[in-house]
Amino acid sequence: MATWSITFNKDGNTVKMVTESAAKPSLEEASRKVMELAKREGFERQDNGGGNGAKTKEPALQLFERYGITLSGILKTG
Repeated sequence: MATWSITFNKDGNTVKMVTESAAKPSLEEASRKVMELAKREGFERQDNGGGNGAKTKEPALQLFERYGITLSGILKTG
């Protein structure tokens, strides 16, 4: 299993999380992992134009609308 770094931006800061996966996580998978981290760590929620259709939106868009987080990279580190 390979080690992957997922970098993202929150409140003007770059943050890195590390995960293990046999293959490179897709944008959707990486967004879900960061969303889980945001929920678990209690990141401050933001209102960035969410609306009622959150269940049909892509995970990356949900991540931005709920937490103001944008993914910036997925890199194999191990």
